[in-house]
Amino acid sequence: MEASSDRWMKCISTQGNIRGVAIQATELIQGMAERHQLKGQAVQGLGEAVIGALLVASYCKTGQRINLNVQGSGIYKQALVDAQPDGTVRGYIIEREKGESTSISKTEDGGDFGPWGEGYLSVLRTKDSDEVSKPYIGTVPLLTGYLAKDLSFYWVQSEQIPSAVGLAVSMDGDRVVSAGGFLVQALPGASAAEVRMIEHHISEIQSLAESVSDHSSPIHLLSQIFQSTAFVVVEEKPLKFQCNCSWERVQRALVLVGVTELEAILEEDRSAVVKCDFCSTEYRMSEEELRALIAQLRGASTT
Repeated sequence: MEASSDRWMKCISTQGNIRGVAIQATELIQGMAERHQLKGQAVQGLGEAVIGALLVASYCKTGQRINLNVQGSGIYKQALVDAQPDGTVRGYIIEREKGESTSISKTEDGGDFGPWGEGYLSVLRTKDSDEVSKPYIGTVPLLTGYLAKDLSFYWVQSEQIPSAVGLAVSMDGDRVVSAGGFLVQALPGASAAEVRMIEHHISEIQSLAESVSDHSSPIHLLSQIFQSTAFVVVEEKPLKFQCNCSWERVQRALVLVGVTELEAILEEDRSAVVKCDFCSTEYRMSEEELRALIAQLRGASTT
């Protein structure tokens, strides 16, 4: 069996004033779509959110992690994605139900909103629990409904870094043909001419989806973007799905539900079923286990 080609590749110009990261994530997105039993546009929406979150996480420090939360009025209600700088990611998407109305007006320049519609994009950055630090959250409105453009706006607005983002998920029916994207950022010292040249090369990419599909390595995408700017590759990292849910976490969650609610579950369903939104794994607590947990909580409340 061939190893997965899913990975990100980070580079920086030899002058140190422009950096970029390109992602190939075809197998990753297909696997997550199958895990959540998604089809059609839902696969594309989840794919965009996952790749976008990985682009943000690629420039996080070790020990940090990010949560990308996109809420819109279009085809998709919400996407939540957790990503870390080690290349691991998990996430899910909530589609708008059939018959449920959407609320999409015109953009400020009179154009149509994209599939995400109007809403908000938030990036929550957190650190490992042993670090005494408050999480940082940056929130921007969805100005276009196209996630790539709105992520570019997030970088400028929240991080004050001029950025260009590209996202592409190409489908053949319900199968992911290719999935990938890029993030390019101008750092202090980048001249206006250098930035214009990079923008020109990005505009010359006729189809990002085709470029990702034709070349399994992100280096080809970076070469297209940096074609007149010398650069060096500084990191190449494999990407994989990883969820941190566990039976122990489920038990702690049920404890927080409280005795009264657990007793209602016991009476109505005779067991408790908890499903992880991020990976679709189901955890079942039998009637006997549920009774034992209730007894344990009752005993704890009397001590």
